[in-house]
Amino acid sequence: MENCSKKPRLGLTPNIHAKQEAADHETSRAVVVDDAALPVKKMAIEIDRTMYDCPLCYRPLKPPVLKCRAGHGACGSCAENHSRKCHLCADGGEYEHVHWLDPYVMAAKVWCPNEPFGCRTSVTYFLVEDHRLECPHAPCYCPEPGCTFPGSPPMLYDHLKVHHDWLVTSIAFDKKLDLEIDEAQRRHLLATKNGEHLFLLVITEVVGGGREVRLVHVCGKDAGPSGYWCKVWTNAPMDPGNGDRKPVLMLEDRARSCAVPSEEAAMEVGGRYLSVQLLDMHPRGGFALRVRITRYQLQTTDGASAPAYPVPAGAD
Repeated sequence: MENCSKKPRLGLTPNIHAKQEAADHETSRAVVVDDAALPVKKMAIEIDRTMYDCPLCYRPLKPPVLKCRAGHGACGSCAENHSRKCHLCADGGEYEHVHWLDPYVMAAKVWCPNEPFGCRTSVTYFLVEDHRLECPHAPCYCPEPGCTFPGSPPMLYDHLKVHHDWLVTSIAFDKKLDLEIDEAQRRHLLATKNGEHLFLLVITEVVGGGREVRLVHVCGKDAGPSGYWCKVWTNAPMDPGNGDRKPVLMLEDRARSCAVPSEEAAMEVGGRYLSVQLLDMHPRGGFALRVRITRYQLQTTDGASAPAYPVPAGAD
């Protein structure tokens, strides 16, 4: 009887294992998922940035990443410059492509260096310099001697007003602005609401006592898809030979851009200027100016080239 009672127990054991294995097999089949369908999970990691720099040229590593058998790394350019031979190894060990490192190098992202000035772009580390050259949030700089303040146009606007007592006048696009320029005045900062866009009027004295008037757009990077068309004009004194009518002196041109609001920077970027002769100025010195700035797109919504500038209107 004992043998009969033991047989069923012995016979059940493999069946239990078989059922358990079948269940495990079904479970494993249920959790198999294509890696491509998995959502991308990101995490922030703090790491010494130099670990992602080439130990030879100290520039960011970019694929292909290579190393010798002793573990000395190099970027592709440096490896080629050394004929793919490690200059640290006594026997000149050959560099080999480490394929599994390439995805790590390509996945390493950092914030744009212009993040403090408004850029919110996360950039692949070895492409940071390429992005910096095109970043629309490149900073402007204070022109005051000894001051190295960098900032976005709104930041520079506040800085110049608060710390250097600059004269700032509000201007709106497509609206005429009347200004009185004093005889000794050499600059006048114009700002749209909250300093989002800055423009600098530069007044340069020339031989004979006249003035040259330039207008530049103050920004760290050129306008990109947008442009600014400026119209600056003044009325000369009465001309008895012309029925006592005031002739109009006018400048119309695209506003060039510069990162530093200074006379030197405005002269360097070139462009046209308004010439105001001494005879065109008030007897007491100085002169009146009218300014209008129009913003326009260099490209249309379908990507086609738009006119280089808006059709100019007559003087008001």
